[in-house]
Amino acid sequence: MKKTSRIIAILAMLAILFTMAACGSEPAAASSSAGSSSASSSSSSASAPAATEADTYKIAVALALTGGSAEQGNEVRNAVKLAIDDVNAAGGINGKMVELVDYDDQADPKQAATVANAIAADESILAVVGHTNSSCTLAGAAIYNPAGIPQITCTSSSPKITDAGEYTFRLWNSDAYTAQVHVETIINKGYKNVGMIYENNDYGLGAYNVAVEKFKEAGIDILVAESYLLGETKDFTTILTKMKSAGVEAIFAVSDETELPMIMTQAHSLGFYPFVTSTGAYSTTVLTLGGAEVEGLYGATFFDPNNLPEGVAAFYDRFMETYGVDAVVSPAVSGYISGCILMDALKSGATTRDQIRDYLDSGLTFDTMVGTLQFDENGDVTIPLTRMVIKDGAFVGTPD
Repeated sequence: MKKTSRIIAILAMLAILFTMAACGSEPAAASSSAGSSSASSSSSSASAPAATEADTYKIAVALALTGGSAEQGNEVRNAVKLAIDDVNAAGGINGKMVELVDYDDQADPKQAATVANAIAADESILAVVGHTNSSCTLAGAAIYNPAGIPQITCTSSSPKITDAGEYTFRLWNSDAYTAQVHVETIINKGYKNVGMIYENNDYGLGAYNVAVEKFKEAGIDILVAESYLLGETKDFTTILTKMKSAGVEAIFAVSDETELPMIMTQAHSLGFYPFVTSTGAYSTTVLTLGGAEVEGLYGATFFDPNNLPEGVAAFYDRFMETYGVDAVVSPAVSGYISGCILMDALKSGATTRDQIRDYLDSGLTFDTMVGTLQFDENGDVTIPLTRMVIKDGAFVGTPD
């Protein structure tokens, strides 16, 4: 159990009775509209009746709906909304609709704390999906845990989140695993002269610390390691010039989808063409902004982009049909699964904050579009990663 053993008899019974299918692989179609207000709510779907507050179960999303990580934040928000729409279109749960309440943390830890306090003060909110960035997730966790609010993050990878508290869960890989995959990519290709560029926040620093350790185990010292400020740094030429002068051949970039194309483009403008693998590579924004400059960029994702699981392909199609934009990013998948798991919790009869936390911590397994998942004793999951490379303007799975 996660950090403490609570209501053991009930949890054991739940573990026997339920192995919930987290929304399956072919969700029912439903329409919804995106929003990015500081705190707004919606419980309507194509076929669900209007609901008053007394008729609803409230789930919050606290995400970067604006700011440096807005693409990821809105992808997750819209994916959670689809999971809720499925339930509402089928008539709700126990006669009640599920209401989504949006909060925008602007990718800022201070704003994340403000948002978390607002959620904690609203006793009608049963759980929160958030936040986008690791620093924001940790800022929120410091408030959600004392307040007893279940939190699921879909995009935060800092290893610190493992110990964030008994109410904090993560449906995303820790960099204890993800960073290791990228380091192994560089090592397996035989590169010895390595550089790192990373965000100066909990996400970047967490991956940096893992990478330093893993490279050291392989007898490799990082020649140049430089951080930058998410959403503020636009000129990377000084860092890249330093790497070029030091003889860096391969770079591990812990970067989001907006900065990564800048890094690649500016490197090439200096006549610098290192091998690059990045945690932010699997995003259509990278293709759109980077064009030919991101050819050969390596990354990793939950599945082979050329051989999508049936459920993932159906989800992508539905996301495009509903929102008019691609969802070829892993955060949307994690967001949808997280929403489905919370809907399963409500269906099981877990209708208080503590009951939902206990449900998440009960040892249940969830059948999802990316395979069977289970929260471990720290509230983490491990989703096996597949390496990919950008080739001819598309994501291509690769074994190396």
